[in-house]
Amino acid sequence: MPKVDLPIDRCEEILDREEFGYLGMSRGGQPYCIPVNFVYSRGRIYIHTGLKGLKWEFLAENPRVCFTVSVPGAKRTGESPCHYTYEFESVIVFGTASKLEDPDSLEYLNRLIDKYRTAPVLPVPEEKLAKLLLIKIDIEEISGRQNL
Repeated sequence: MPKVDLPIDRCEEILDREEFGYLGMSRGGQPYCIPVNFVYSRGRIYIHTGLKGLKWEFLAENPRVCFTVSVPGAKRTGESPCHYTYEFESVIVFGTASKLEDPDSLEYLNRLIDKYRTAPVLPVPEEKLAKLLLIKIDIEEISGRQNL
C-alpha cells in the first residue's frame, strides 16, 4: 500500500498517545537528535530535562527544532525484496523551542507525570524541582504519514 498523508486530527491523536519521540536540533551545521519523553497539549510539546546539557547549548544557538514520533506496525515481506516494507504511522513537527518559565512549568510537569504513571505517586520534592526545566516547543508546522 502506498504511503499517505495523515489528517491533522490523527497527527494530534498520535502525539497525545505515544510515549517517546525524537528531538532534532542543529547548530553551525552540526545535527543533534535525542530520544525524549514528552506531553502534547494545545499545539505545543513539553519535554522534561535538566538545567544543563548539550541540548541547551544547541537551543541557545538555534531554537528551531524538529520533533518526530513514530508508531511501528508489522513487517511485511514477499517473494522479492522490492515488496518488503514496514507498516508505520509517523508525525513530524517543526517549531521553536524555549525554556518554559514559571508558573506554567509545574502544570506541564504534572501532565507529564500523569501521562507516564501507572499508580498514584508522591509529589516531586522541591529540591528535585529546582534541578529541572521543561522545554516548550511552539508548533509551527505538523504533518504525518502512514504506510498500513
